[in-house]
Amino acid sequence: MINSIFEAILQILSSPLSRREHGYDAVVLLALLVNYRKYESVNPYIVKLSIVDDEPTLNPHCFVCLFVFRLFRQYKDKEEEHQSGFFSAITNMVMSLKEHEYHPEMGLMTAPTSPVPTTPVTPLGTTPPSSDDLMVEFIVTHMMKEFPMDLYVRCIQIVHKLLCYQKKCRVRLHYTWRELWSALINLLKFLMSNETVLLAKHNIFILALMVVNLFNMFITYGDTFLPTPSSYDELYYEIIRMHQNFDNLYSMVLRLSTNAGQWKEPASKVTHALVNIRAIINHFNPKIESYAAVNHISQLSEDQVLEVVRSNYDTLTLKLQDGLDQYERYSEQHKEAAFFKELVRSISINVRKNLAFNTLSQELLLKEFSTIS
Repeated sequence: MINSIFEAILQILSSPLSRREHGYDAVVLLALLVNYRKYESVNPYIVKLSIVDDEPTLNPHCFVCLFVFRLFRQYKDKEEEHQSGFFSAITNMVMSLKEHEYHPEMGLMTAPTSPVPTTPVTPLGTTPPSSDDLMVEFIVTHMMKEFPMDLYVRCIQIVHKLLCYQKKCRVRLHYTWRELWSALINLLKFLMSNETVLLAKHNIFILALMVVNLFNMFITYGDTFLPTPSSYDELYYEIIRMHQNFDNLYSMVLRLSTNAGQWKEPASKVTHALVNIRAIINHFNPKIESYAAVNHISQLSEDQVLEVVRSNYDTLTLKLQDGLDQYERYSEQHKEAAFFKELVRSISINVRKNLAFNTLSQELLLKEFSTIS
């Protein structure tokens, strides 16, 4: 932090040639530098960008948007004097992002209109994953004996913050939400199946409460951000279809909340959080059984269950739960500060070792850097 490279980064982004080759890496580097040791001293990159914590019109998870917005503000006056300057360069960069279907309001990439070429990180025939895809992938692939509790907590927090943003801005993300619901239910099932082993090391009720409250978020606010009304119906269908898992969870937390012990309070919180999920199950299951009996059907199809659900919303009573769309702002202090410090250092060392000047001649680089005051 002693020697600032802020102007060098801006120089890269100002040039069409260097921006095309190094623009993405430059923005990522600036994002890392903005967050490096920001609690220990005055971070010069934060000062120069004049970043504030709460930007009313931007997604706080999308640093690129905040970065570009601030640079627009910082260089707008200069651009009015020099129409071919930095402002136009950044505008072109944003337009390039738009051409690649980048959604700045969500910080997500949507599926491109043509097949994605094979790359080391993109398997043949697949599209770039969204944040939700990555979270689902993590949830379903890390249920193991050495349970990474901290990572699961972070994972669920990310999903929660995405939902909070969608609810706040009424963004209807076209995503296969059933995959997320299924992953979350399987996570609850894993926690219950390994209760004894996991409780010896972790307070699994913290994670269980977070998962249950994600479902409460969908139940309470889903009509504001799910893509279609039928998506909300499908949510109820999944809760009803997998009701045994929620019944088992309720039995477990009720057992521990009624016994004197260290898990009494955290288990009680999960018990209370399940109130609306249990209300849905207890409301619709008898009606589904009645429909099956009247129509002499041994097993209802999904469409038939959905028909029962849609016909009986009016008589369902749910309790209003406060604070579902509130979350604690992330801070890497104190536990993760050392990790990020080492991460930035390793990236810096790796770049110095592997940087190749095959796209820009050394003479050109030296000439460009010599103009930086």
